[in-house]
Amino acid sequence: MIGYLHETAQKVLLYIALYWHCHQLPERSFFVQGRQVPLCARCTGILIGVMLFPLYNKYCGWLVSAGLVAVFLIDSLTQLCGLRKSNNPLRFVTGIGFASSVLALLTAVWR
Repeated sequence: MIGYLHETAQKVLLYIALYWHCHQLPERSFFVQGRQVPLCARCTGILIGVMLFPLYNKYCGWLVSAGLVAVFLIDSLTQLCGLRKSNNPLRFVTGIGFASSVLALLTAVWR
């Protein structure tokens, strides 16, 4: 039973990764029991951030949301421009903050 659930979870994550167009670079991904997670650290954080949004939205305001989006952009763009090298824990955390913050800002606009 556990093996079946493990295989099912892998198939679901792989489907999300392919649908999401995640680059899945090994150096930017987490490994669990020697196997690469099919989403990179940032995309994993974004996916988890979406799931944590209801909790986040209850306790954080728009100023915190704007700050977390700014941190995400700074991390992403400075890495893209080659100004510094990011790491997986930072990518993961900024992904969580970004997803929750964008959803909070979008729902605040539509209230």
